[in-house]
Amino acid sequence: MAFTLGYSTYALKMVDPFEAVRLIKDVGYDALEICAADGWSSSPLAFNATQQTDLGKLSQDLGFESPIMFALIDVCAPQSDRMAMLELTKKKFEMAQRLHYDDSPILITTTPGHSAPPWESGKEQIRDSFLSLSDMAAEYDIVIAIEAHAGTDFETPEKGVWMMEQTQHPNLKLDLDISHFVVEGSDMVHSVNLTAEHSAMIHIKDGEKIDGQVQFCLPGDGGIDIPGFMTALQANGLENLPVFAEVSVMQSREADYSPRGAAEFCYNALDSARNAIS
Repeated sequence: MAFTLGYSTYALKMVDPFEAVRLIKDVGYDALEICAADGWSSSPLAFNATQQTDLGKLSQDLGFESPIMFALIDVCAPQSDRMAMLELTKKKFEMAQRLHYDDSPILITTTPGHSAPPWESGKEQIRDSFLSLSDMAAEYDIVIAIEAHAGTDFETPEKGVWMMEQTQHPNLKLDLDISHFVVEGSDMVHSVNLTAEHSAMIHIKDGEKIDGQVQFCLPGDGGIDIPGFMTALQANGLENLPVFAEVSVMQSREADYSPRGAAEFCYNALDSARNAIS
């Protein structure tokens, strides 16, 4: 089958990290993303080196390739916060290495962060911040994948490509999260065609903008044509990258949220889509 499917512990904040990994495998996913964002129990601030190593061993024992990491680094942190950001980033890089056990790239995804300046006046600052982070990543043999984000100033495939062309750093790529582009009005196939050559990982959720506010939903529960998305990925030679389903925090914090139910819904939607094009 052309596509493998992945899931992130980002959707499982309320679940013990070891149980979360077992749940993801039990649902049927082939690929794994570990969330190391602040506030998650798998953040390196709360999850020590022994636990990180043990989680990597569990992942390997369950048959996953090395996990990728959802890190949420505040890349553009101001000078007053920069040393703390760099120290925490170092911990995330070390964690990514502990979770890694094969010859796949060590991948970490992040947005520019909440301190990013407005795009038109600050895109060079964002570029330089990513270049600095990429130099640091190179020391750890890590590839950073930038995720555009709906509702921010870094939200179009064109801006992602500008960043790639301006940086041209071997340790800096894009995270092709199609939902953010589509929610902001970019055509799906155009977005894939434009960003594919720069992309190191793939995410999908769904959603729309209502009265200027982004409302995310699960893949398969919105308007994105998932078979069409996979066909576009295939046309651009990306069928060997896992497609990771993502669940937004605005959904996972709802009182009636079912961690396993969401994982199963996403799996069924993506599995149906890949079967439809095989």
